[in-house]
Amino acid sequence: MSFRNRLALFLIVTLVCVQAATAVFTYVYLRHDLEEQGKRELASNMAAFTRQLDFLSRRASDGVEVLALDYALREAIAARNEGTELSALRNHGMRIGATRMMLIGLDGAIAADTGGPSRRSGVFADAPLLEAATLNDRGTALITEGNRIFWVIVVPVRAPLPIAFIAAFIPVDDVLLRKIREISSSQNAIMLAVRQGNAWQPAARTTGDIVPDFPPVPETGENTALVTHGGAEYLAIAAPLETADSSRPIAAIVALPLENALSAYRRLMTWMVAVLSLSVAAAAGGAALIVRRFARPLEVLAGTAQRIAEGDYSDPPVIHQSDEIGRLSRAIANMTRAIAERETALTGAMETAELARSQAVKANEAKSHFLANMSHELRTPLNAIVGFGEMLEQEVLGPLGSGRYLEYARHIRESGDHLRGLFERMLELADAGSRKLDIATDPVPASELLRSAAELHRSLAKKENIHLALHIAPDENASLRGDALKLRQAIANVIHNAIKFTPAKGTVAISSMVDNTCYRIRVSDTGVGILPELQSLVLQPFHRLRSALDGQHQGAGLGLPYAKVIVESHGGTISISSEAGHGTVVAIDLPLSLGAVSHAA
Repeated sequence: MSFRNRLALFLIVTLVCVQAATAVFTYVYLRHDLEEQGKRELASNMAAFTRQLDFLSRRASDGVEVLALDYALREAIAARNEGTELSALRNHGMRIGATRMMLIGLDGAIAADTGGPSRRSGVFADAPLLEAATLNDRGTALITEGNRIFWVIVVPVRAPLPIAFIAAFIPVDDVLLRKIREISSSQNAIMLAVRQGNAWQPAARTTGDIVPDFPPVPETGENTALVTHGGAEYLAIAAPLETADSSRPIAAIVALPLENALSAYRRLMTWMVAVLSLSVAAAAGGAALIVRRFARPLEVLAGTAQRIAEGDYSDPPVIHQSDEIGRLSRAIANMTRAIAERETALTGAMETAELARSQAVKANEAKSHFLANMSHELRTPLNAIVGFGEMLEQEVLGPLGSGRYLEYARHIRESGDHLRGLFERMLELADAGSRKLDIATDPVPASELLRSAAELHRSLAKKENIHLALHIAPDENASLRGDALKLRQAIANVIHNAIKFTPAKGTVAISSMVDNTCYRIRVSDTGVGILPELQSLVLQPFHRLRSALDGQHQGAGLGLPYAKVIVESHGGTISISSEAGHGTVVAIDLPLSLGAVSHAA
């Protein structure tokens, strides 16, 4: 997919997501607000329901009080005429809608009961209602019989003192609940439930489809929740009602279909979705214009960048716009021309550098051949000079006469040996550079090697008034494998270098130790030291450190480079740590032979 299409898709998807999120947020917010409003309305309906139930009970109480004033009933009570009592109770119960009427004595015994056997029997179960009727002329409470709910109204029969009580059982059923809803301003569904064990069973309801899965009924107060029944959502409130002591708990549930509350807002949401859709369409058109304005020039710039990456530095097309894209196009054109000029210059410089490198390689090879040839050419006359010097020194053909001739002969021999050593090391350095250096692989006792290298310069140290300290590792079995002569010369070079750059009364310490598979040699001095930036240079051939002692000691700069070549040829390492004015430490690590390692283990 091209950048243009991706940009257009991104803008459209972003706008759609923003609009959808706005619609969802609005719907969720309205729904939550409606739920809270519904909860408040249900709480108000619950309070109204209890007030209406109390109002109906007052009307029924008035009817029962009328019966309590009936002269014929009081005469029948005085005469204990059960038939007249039952007849009066039935007739008046029909008028007030009671399904059961009782005549109760002052002792609580049931004197007559329209819903019980014909003979007198039993005791009224709710004595607190009798006490309330005695004190307040009326006692009312909800009571359950089986799975039915009754509103019980108890009034005293006075003549003028109480002589009995009348109890009217008015059923609280579907008819009564519908009557309550008819006189109410709310048309919400109402249901009464009776607790049986741990479960609540519906006992009366206003409609047949009221939510059976109502919220849990609390011990006190109210509980409101959103429930689902038959694919529809309801807001329902459940609250316990006050009952008589002998009754099972009764709860009132008022339910509000959420669909009724949301219907008006859903029509609003329909219009909102339509407006959002039109906004998305307008935004999509705007996105297309933006893409056309910016994406095409960017595609041109991308093609130009690709050609530059492939090495095509021809003049790119310039986009004639005054915005950022136009400035970017002109900047790319200038950059292309600059790159082309620099590449041309760089190509010429690379060709020159390659030519110089080739010439340097040839010169280095010529130097190596020259050094090798000169070393071989000079070795023969030097051998003759050294040989004849030894003969003169030993007076092979007879005495020379003057003792000064013997001293001259010794100087000739020593100078020849020195020159021959220099040429030997130059030749070995040249062979190492061309990877032609031959290294022997003989067993070499490490302690004897170090001791002999130190003894070579014992007299030089004494002559320069320098203390030479030697501390060899006690492990006499430490053994190396390599070329003893070259290793001794390499270590001797390091020791000689330390003595040469250490002032009089200084110290050169030589120590060794065996560490697992490695023989470690440390040569430290109290000399002039080396600056950190020069420490890597002193290991390069023909480099000499300029110091305060340069005027006193001469050298060709082959000592440490030769030691580095020989140590590394034996698989070891050499390193320098130094601080100007505080001496130098040269560390040499050489691998032990396998036999020595096994013995150490």
